[in-house]
Amino acid sequence: MLDPRINEHARLLTDYCTNIRSGDNVLIHLGGAKYGGDEGLELAAEIYKRVAKIGANPIIVVFPSEAIRGFLQYAPEESLDRNPRGYYELMRMSEVVIGIGAESNTRFLEDVDPKRVSRYAKAFAPVIREQLKKRWIGTIHPTNAFAQDAEMCLDDFKNLVYSAMFRDWQTESARMVKLKRTMEASDRVRIIGDDTDLTFSISGRTALIDDGRQNNFPGGEVYTAPQEGSIFGKICFDLPALIYGREITGIQLTFRNGVVSDYSATKNSVFLGNLLHIDEGAGRLGEFGIGTNNGISHPTGSMLLNEKMTGTIHLGLGNAYEACGGLNRSAIHWDIVKTMNPGKVTMDERAILEDGRLLLE
Repeated sequence: MLDPRINEHARLLTDYCTNIRSGDNVLIHLGGAKYGGDEGLELAAEIYKRVAKIGANPIIVVFPSEAIRGFLQYAPEESLDRNPRGYYELMRMSEVVIGIGAESNTRFLEDVDPKRVSRYAKAFAPVIREQLKKRWIGTIHPTNAFAQDAEMCLDDFKNLVYSAMFRDWQTESARMVKLKRTMEASDRVRIIGDDTDLTFSISGRTALIDDGRQNNFPGGEVYTAPQEGSIFGKICFDLPALIYGREITGIQLTFRNGVVSDYSATKNSVFLGNLLHIDEGAGRLGEFGIGTNNGISHPTGSMLLNEKMTGTIHLGLGNAYEACGGLNRSAIHWDIVKTMNPGKVTMDERAILEDGRLLLE
């Protein structure tokens, strides 16, 4: 029997998040450039049916993790650098894109040469740029792999995910307006915590509210783009980063004049270095965000959930969102999350987040 929460999830994605209209071409993909997608077909099917009822034109594309792993292991060198033209054309012809993270194995690329993964990511950049032009949303479907990463049973993990999704988003949006206004009126941000003292400017940049209609669902963050050359100092991230089927833990980054000048990780440091050198913009900041979603009770293995959790901040390395006024360009954009308990975030010396508590509510 289908979990009724899957129906509600599909309804929110089609009606609230992307506002699908009759005649829209809708691309539904499981997995993609960064992830494999072996599960989540139940959710994809419910989205497909809802899109059809609206009078739009849906298509489902699946990227099984073992297929991506096989491609990266066995493809000729020249194939790694080639734009995936067929998928690019699907993306180009779509008005709406719904991406579903639904991995059965979140570490499926642990044994693949990180240089090959980096080349694959760079070749995928035109697809990602095209997606950013669409009405697009990325979401998560609960799987055993995600639950294991969160050190939870599947039922409890489902409850956490749907608690984060099924909220009064009008009220949530109103809560975030105050933070948005504070960000847009501020110049100097300082992040202080364990092994962390980082400063940068957000002067003149637009702050955006993610209330489930800005890139991710569940939503729950306010984010902007730092001034490109203004980032100085050091930050240590206590939560792991899962990207391209690998887990990177113990990430420490040092910035000088807006560029990562030194880095380390306790696990997959070489892979981290490859990501930072994919192109000139990969070692620069494209985003600074603060999580606001009270429905996420504790960190999980999911970046999408962790960055939305109240009491966290995240920095996005690589491509900046043009809507924020960011100028950095890169083939990648990947977020790294830090819990701020203990810790403090100030804007123009005013405390905004302290020891995990937002002070603007």
